[in-house]
Amino acid sequence: MINYSTQSGASTNILASSKANNLHGLYEKSFASPLVLEDKERASTFVPANFRIQTRLAENVISSTLIVFDIDQKLGEGYDEDMIQIEEVEDALIDLCLEHIVYTSHSHTQEAPRFRIVITPSRPVFPVEHDQIYAAILEQIDDFLGGRMLRALDPCWKSPSHCFYVYAAHPDRKQFAVSFYNPGRPADVDDYKLHMSSYGLDVEYKPGAARKATGGTGARGRSYQLNRIVGGMITSSTEDEIAQRLFEYDNTEHAGDEYFRDRQYSRNRPHPGESQEAAAWRSCKIFTKSHINSLKRKFRKQDDIKIINAKAQSKDPMPMHDAMIKFRSVKKHTSPKGAISALVELQVMSGEHAGRHFWHRFYGDGNHPTAIKISKSIQEKIAKATKTDMQQLMDLIKAEDHIVLARIKQNPGTNGFPAQNEIGDLHLTTSHTN
Repeated sequence: MINYSTQSGASTNILASSKANNLHGLYEKSFASPLVLEDKERASTFVPANFRIQTRLAENVISSTLIVFDIDQKLGEGYDEDMIQIEEVEDALIDLCLEHIVYTSHSHTQEAPRFRIVITPSRPVFPVEHDQIYAAILEQIDDFLGGRMLRALDPCWKSPSHCFYVYAAHPDRKQFAVSFYNPGRPADVDDYKLHMSSYGLDVEYKPGAARKATGGTGARGRSYQLNRIVGGMITSSTEDEIAQRLFEYDNTEHAGDEYFRDRQYSRNRPHPGESQEAAAWRSCKIFTKSHINSLKRKFRKQDDIKIINAKAQSKDPMPMHDAMIKFRSVKKHTSPKGAISALVELQVMSGEHAGRHFWHRFYGDGNHPTAIKISKSIQEKIAKATKTDMQQLMDLIKAEDHIVLARIKQNPGTNGFPAQNEIGDLHLTTSHTN
């Protein structure tokens, strides 16, 4: 049972107690579909904690019952070309076997992804141990991300009484809103406590103040290069051979500043009776195994999907999920005012919803600039996924009969209209044709 607190909005400190049987139940209750709102202040909030008095003050917190990190990436901070993608975080959390929810925030854009991570702890986290446990979990996740998470992380994670908006999307950006749940184990609080981590604790939290990303992790270049070596050797070398190569490279190229000997990461610190050399080799083997598994999962994610030709069993809106889709037809439409659009019919070709049809409208000249921009962004991905040249809107016809892996979104119904499905995103590494 997860006990947490809710508020009608961020402007109030008055709390209400709430419960969920488990994290998946919480996902279905509050994070499966976004609230589409222009003003996020109208959205409700949740606080991942229990309170002795139903007023949102830190001194009233009994314990934290969920672990939440808020990734708040911004353009112009020096990492525009190196933004953390949601899929990278998902890979890290799956590799760590942590049960989790990830959902985009109201201000999320494709150019600067902003999202939150929600993790279940193995037991309630008490205020006196809060910072140390959160720091250890953050450190472990960021190790997978090459130190890129800390620079864009809202330091509000240090405040046990901080509130977070539920899953909401701006109408102009609802196309890109994403949420998902993945099963796994709760974060082992007592194990993380033993790490005695202080990772990220030196970044000051000032509610409401402008923040400058520090990026002070020192690991970005080292782990990035090591991961590139894994990618280059994975199809032709054994796990032990890859580990040996990484260890030699780290000792040579990073001499004096070796990644696997950097004690700011708890994994690299020697266990009792263990030498620094043995600890570094142990860390290297763990790094190798986890990154190999991550890459293999990405390969399997698409190559092992079975194409199914089936008849649809339902017309109800599908929940958001990844599936192979086939481009069935493209029809041009011109409005009375001359605005051009293309209605694309799509068929689901894998999974439990195989056979279902849905439609996605792409907007061209004469439509709202934002609608055109969103449509062009998705069309560019279709062009890459199908390996076809698309310069004009109606070049979408070239995608007919191609099968690609896509994320199918559920667009909430508004003004009395039912919910509908549409393309949320495309995976670019595979495609099929009949």
